[in-house]
Amino acid sequence: MKCRGITRAQNLGILPRCLILEDEGRKESSGAIVCGLNPAMSKKEERNYYITHGASYESVVKFWNANIRDIPYYQKLRRLVDALNLAGPILWTDTVKCEKQYLLQGFSHYSFPDTVRRCTANYLHMELAACPPNWIAIGVGRDAFTTLSLLCPSRFVLGVPHCVGQRGASGQFDSLFIGDRLKSHVVAKFQNAQAEEPTGALWLTADEKGEISR
Repeated sequence: MKCRGITRAQNLGILPRCLILEDEGRKESSGAIVCGLNPAMSKKEERNYYITHGASYESVVKFWNANIRDIPYYQKLRRLVDALNLAGPILWTDTVKCEKQYLLQGFSHYSFPDTVRRCTANYLHMELAACPPNWIAIGVGRDAFTTLSLLCPSRFVLGVPHCVGQRGASGQFDSLFIGDRLKSHVVAKFQNAQAEEPTGALWLTADEKGEISR
């Protein structure tokens, strides 16, 4: 069955991707699941790499380590994870594993619910089940946050504005911080919400109130 809104062509180097377990340099401590919406559209260099080196998990990880791990998306979210004192491994993933089909067409859960439903049922729920129960799940953007809130009834779910998103989302994410540190009231908001309801959900904002879901 063909999924709407996305594209995949292994012979052209267009793969489902972005499932990465980052454990190098991380401590044996509580980790985090960081989940976005779906991968950015691949560039020619990346597609040519997969055509040459194949579509194995090892080749995806090798390319990610060499070319992607330090782009702003991962840098900013890694800074968030560290600022929350989650020093363990990070599972990087997305609700949908394939890149969107057209450059000028957005991809959202509202626009393509059947694709999201199929992909999360086949893959994301198994990834979540494989992670230790004390790892929190972080949804990057509203769509990912809502999905994780539904799929993770027994772990704490945190939602944040998309760190490189449009319509002001990246600015909202950056406003959580002062330098490399989260603002003190943001940290308190997270800690209080987790202590009050360890399996609850919190949409994290820089204002004094925030939004807590129980």
